[in-house]
Amino acid sequence: MEYVLFAFLALFASAGNTIFNRLGANKASALTNATVKSFFIVIACFLISLAFGHITVLYSLTPTQWIWIGVIGVLTAIDWFFYFLAIKMSHLEAFAPFVTASVLFLSNVLFSIFTFGLVTNGGKVLNVILYFIGLVSLLGSIIFIVLNKQINPTQKWLWVIFATIASISFAFVLLIVKVKLYDVAPDVISFQQMSIVFVIMLIASLVTKSFKEIVHITWKDHLFIFAGAVFNALTMVFRYKAFSYPNSVPAIVNIIIALDFVIVSLATIFFFKAKNKLQMSIVITLVLAGMILDVVAGLI
Repeated sequence: MEYVLFAFLALFASAGNTIFNRLGANKASALTNATVKSFFIVIACFLISLAFGHITVLYSLTPTQWIWIGVIGVLTAIDWFFYFLAIKMSHLEAFAPFVTASVLFLSNVLFSIFTFGLVTNGGKVLNVILYFIGLVSLLGSIIFIVLNKQINPTQKWLWVIFATIASISFAFVLLIVKVKLYDVAPDVISFQQMSIVFVIMLIASLVTKSFKEIVHITWKDHLFIFAGAVFNALTMVFRYKAFSYPNSVPAIVNIIIALDFVIVSLATIFFFKAKNKLQMSIVITLVLAGMILDVVAGLI
């Protein structure tokens, strides 16, 4: 169960990323912020690889591994692009839980197809039933978010499509890392993956000329973005490290890291003046129920 430790480390790193992302908010466009952040993540991943002495691993990667790393790099760029498009169109109270629930649901569906024995602890009947109920609970939370007008007051349904595309892309990234790149050092994967993302974001910034907005990012914002990038890089490395264990249950890893959203949401409801507390409580209950059931299904 050593992989659980790395999952919790990823959880704490994810929380740090969330905090510094909020502190580093500025007037630049999402594309400009994504380009700057991806650049900083590349630096952070390089330094992590350098610290672990894994830079030379790049020379020993097989052509197949390079191809899969290229695929997850492109998928990550797609994820980021549609993620930022969606967040601009949606209501934050709807967007945050929707993305968390949809990533968990879609990735768990994929893992149940390709790693059935792991997520159901050998495919026992009770485990399969619990896992299926957990998926239904996650799907129920997604439907509740989209249809509930108090949580999702916007009339622009396009954000749901964009957020779903982002979630699908990220779910496939997780699947590929677990199934195809489990034997590659996680910091090496993250470094190459984010290098591809940075190149794609940079080209998009040059084409749209949004790079000019970089003047709106103050040195203080740059520090916050860099701090968030470090935590983002650590989240990726720790998650991929947890996936690398042959006996690791990917659903459990993803669910532990997703606790970041649950903790922040509960704090918002109980300690801050959050709107729509009842509706958000229902969403969190459905998400938590799905998470717990899927974890139990992989353990008992």
